[in-house]
Amino acid sequence: MATDAELTDTFRELDGNGDGHITSTEFQAAMVARGEEITVGEIAEIFADADTDADGKISLAEFTVAWHRAG
Repeated sequence: MATDAELTDTFRELDGNGDGHITSTEFQAAMVARGEEITVGEIAEIFADADTDADGKISLAEFTVAWHRAG
């Protein structure tokens, strides 16, 4: 299981512009940069699960809850 510091580091890596939220565009760009293929549908599923306040962005709190739920 990842530590809080590891989760925060991963979140920051995905938060391309450093505004404290991950957008679907940032998420896709991070996956491409890692050499991972991900479809628009897969991103939509991830956001449907993780973006609990439905604002179109994933906060660190939402990311942490989703990570633990998936683990």
